[in-house]
Amino acid sequence: MPTLFQTGDIRILVYPGDHPPIHVHVVTKDRSLEVKIDISGAEPVEMRPAKDERIKTTAKHTKRALKLCSDNLEMLREGAEKYYAAQ
Repeated sequence: MPTLFQTGDIRILVYPGDHPPIHVHVVTKDRSLEVKIDISGAEPVEMRPAKDERIKTTAKHTKRALKLCSDNLEMLREGAEKYYAAQ
């Protein structure tokens, strides 16, 4: 799980070979909170977890994740695309 960006207790990860659309996982250091953010479009968008995923987030964590992804969108997309291209 390569880290594309880190600030404080937040890491933005990409899972090599993950499913489309191009997205990242924004997690806390202790992994107690996680949200998936679609970064394939002009603006980052929260993705709903699949029924079998046990992802927990809060409104505050999601808002922070969307802001971090928006502020770093091009860098995150370029980094993530490398791992999606390797599929």
